[in-house]
Amino acid sequence: MGIWDRLFGGRFTMPPPEETNASHAAIMREMRSDESPEQRHALKSLTQTLLAHAPEHESARLVRRVLRKFAMEQHAATALSEGLLDDTRGQKLDYLALLAVDWRGYDGFEYLAPYLASASGVQEPYVYVHDGTSTMPEVLGRFDQWLARFGKRYVHLDSGDDDFQGFIIDAEQVEAIIELARVAGINASLDSF
Repeated sequence: MGIWDRLFGGRFTMPPPEETNASHAAIMREMRSDESPEQRHALKSLTQTLLAHAPEHESARLVRRVLRKFAMEQHAATALSEGLLDDTRGQKLDYLALLAVDWRGYDGFEYLAPYLASASGVQEPYVYVHDGTSTMPEVLGRFDQWLARFGKRYVHLDSGDDDFQGFIIDAEQVEAIIELARVAGINASLDSF
């Protein structure tokens, strides 16, 4: 009320609003009418699929984290990104499931791609050396071609930012995962966004 009092020169006499016992999260859930149980279930299934190679306790922790972010005020793509990519509470390097690199993040890709490939079950180590001429979509395309030799594919997520996010999935599951992401409200594709 202090700001209204200053704006109206002390003439603001409206009574204070009634207090509520609802928490911040409950209020935000009420304001978000577009969330559906199907979308929440699809996001949960997608996150569990991405974390299939992580230990049970780690997977459950990250799924809860993503769903909590989704329930607060975020949409699905942001909840998945922020839930998994947080430096302190997100995914561990040994169980890397979601890769995010900047459009010029070649050094980050060089460091993280071997961990991502290893965490997805590829036994052969991935070695990347930046040639100085390739764009990030071309680098990710060559990474996808390398993964295809092992029956895996690199699926891109549209985060809405200028970074490139994606994950590795078995080749026979690509269509089902892209559809699951669509139901969750996330754009996913084999092509970069």
